[in-house]
Amino acid sequence: MKKITLLTVMLVFSFQVNAQTAIQEFNFNGTLSNTKKDISFSGTAKFVKDRTGTANNAIRVTNTVLEATISNLPLSNSARTVSIWIKYNDVSAANYIWGYGSLTNAQYFGLLQQSTTDSKSDLNLACWGPTNDVIVTTTIASGTWYNYTVTYDGLTSKIYRNGELIKSSISPRKLTSAVVFGIGRMGSAVSMNADIDDLKIYDVALSPQEVASIYENDSKLIVNDGVAMVTGAANAKKGSVKKVTAKTNVVLPASLETINVKVSEIYSSEGLKVLSGDKSKIDIATLPEGTYLLKVSNLQHSTADNKLTAN
Repeated sequence: MKKITLLTVMLVFSFQVNAQTAIQEFNFNGTLSNTKKDISFSGTAKFVKDRTGTANNAIRVTNTVLEATISNLPLSNSARTVSIWIKYNDVSAANYIWGYGSLTNAQYFGLLQQSTTDSKSDLNLACWGPTNDVIVTTTIASGTWYNYTVTYDGLTSKIYRNGELIKSSISPRKLTSAVVFGIGRMGSAVSMNADIDDLKIYDVALSPQEVASIYENDSKLIVNDGVAMVTGAANAKKGSVKKVTAKTNVVLPASLETINVKVSEIYSSEGLKVLSGDKSKIDIATLPEGTYLLKVSNLQHSTADNKLTAN
């Protein structure tokens, strides 16, 4: 009898939204340049594994600064969105995630995670001046990938983490100036010990559905310090971890079979897709013994929390 271990089952929900195009995108896949190859960060960074475990597809910034001059950054009070993935390697000191502008009242726009000695710390959308900043307390852990997306529509600032809105605030008009975009520094203070991936900048304020869609499309298979996880949209719930012994098929529970399955995929623990199909039953007869992850996608906007069973 073949033993198959399935770590996590996850429903991923697709949103029918109009995709916005980023004005700047840096995927850090072996390069500090943007995807158009016309702008590059200067500074020192080490290329490391990204959130899927792929080598040299993210950067590690350790108490140093990366900077890029980006002429089309949203300035003054214009609408904008910035999305980034980050994995903290040390939370005992502040992490200046990104920022641009002048260190003058309302003229800065940046995101930083405050230092902490426990499991919570303040996430700060810094716009310089206490009445301009937006602060929310979050849970935090080293070695875990997070997606932060910040939007501003000319009136309201919103902070999302992993596709979920965690803070919304109406604040004074922004006067953002200067076009040097930095990672790891605020003014003369340098503080960063984290891995960074997939920076995207938009000149519009994305809707909640668009933010969730970005997170869903980017999340896929995440490896947190060697532990693989399948993730999905912000309001999807992780299935329970369960070891099972399988013969030839993995069968979704009845509660999942009633949902219109778009695609089912099985990944190896290294993040490689080994099987896929569009049915509620997957033939695993050809798989060797090992640890695998199942990802189930559909087109419905609902939630589910189910243990995977096998026969």
